[in-house]
Amino acid sequence: MVKNILLNQNHLEFGIRQPINWQPEKSPHIIICGATGSGKSYFSKLLLGKLALFEEKSQLFVFDFKSDKDFEFLKGCQRFYRFMDCQDGLQQFYEHLRKRQNGEDNSSNMLVLFFDEWASYCNSLDKKAVEEEKKKLSTLLMLGRSFRIHVIVSQQRADAQYFGTARDNFNLVIGLGNLSEESKNMLFHDFKNQMQSDRERGTGYMLTNGTNLTPVIVPTVNNMDKLHRTIRQGVMR
Repeated sequence: MVKNILLNQNHLEFGIRQPINWQPEKSPHIIICGATGSGKSYFSKLLLGKLALFEEKSQLFVFDFKSDKDFEFLKGCQRFYRFMDCQDGLQQFYEHLRKRQNGEDNSSNMLVLFFDEWASYCNSLDKKAVEEEKKKLSTLLMLGRSFRIHVIVSQQRADAQYFGTARDNFNLVIGLGNLSEESKNMLFHDFKNQMQSDRERGTGYMLTNGTNLTPVIVPTVNNMDKLHRTIRQGVMR
C-alpha cells in the first residue's frame, strides 16, 4: 500500500484529515490529467516519492519526454529517460514484462513506469512507430498487474487515440484543476454533472475502478529537496 497520496476534500472541510492510499493490487495503473498549471508535476513527484518510500524494493522508471526542469534532478540515473531516449527506455521496460512472463525473471518486486506527456511523445513519432509504442503500453496495461508491473501516465488530455481500448485499464483516474468538457467525457463521463468548476491548483477529482467520485487535494510537500532525493533512490536502486 502506498500511503497518503491525496486528501479527501469533503472530510477536510469538516476538519478531518483523511488520507487516501493507493492499493496497487486493486487499482494497478494510474492516469493523471489536467491543464498546464493544475499541479500534475507536483503531484507526480509526490506520488513517486511515496512509492519509493513505502515500496522499499520498488524500481522506478521515469520517462520525461518534455525534458524541462521538473525532473532535472534525476539526470545521471540509469532508469531516467529524456526526449527521444524514451523509445529505448520503453523497450527496456517492456522486456521486464516479457522476462517475467516467460519465467526468465522470477523476481516479484514492484516495477513502475512513470511517463510524463505520453501524448506529446506519440505525436513526435511516425505512424508506424506510434502504433508499436501504443501496442507496448497497451500490453503493459493489460498484463502488468499479474507481474507487479504498474503504469502511471501524466498528461493534459487522455484522448483514446493515444491509448486505444487500453485506456480503460487505468483503474485510478485523477483529474486536477478544472477539466475541459472533453476531458470530463473521456474519464468521468458518468459523474461529470457532479463535478464542480471551482477546482484550484492541486485540487481535483478521483475515480477508483470507475466508481466513487471523490474531490481531492494534493498534500503539501514541506521539503522538496528531500522528496527529490527519495525519488532518486527509487530510480537508482
